[in-house]
Amino acid sequence: MAQQNGSNFPVDNNTYNLLQSLTSKLEAIEVYQKYLKDADDRSRPVFQQLLDEDRQHAELLVGSLKQVLR
Repeated sequence: MAQQNGSNFPVDNNTYNLLQSLTSKLEAIEVYQKYLKDADDRSRPVFQQLLDEDRQHAELLVGSLKQVLR
């Protein structure tokens, strides 16, 4: 168990931050997919770009988590 400020936590602060960041990105991906379905021709490229970037960010976070958890 990781020690954090004198208390016991299941993970250290860095791992927690990575997990929370990944969760946020995955939630955003889900939302952008829904928005993309409803988007008009002007807003569709914006949501597609946001979706693509958040997918890249999620992949980066997954890679970082894998390294931390080894």
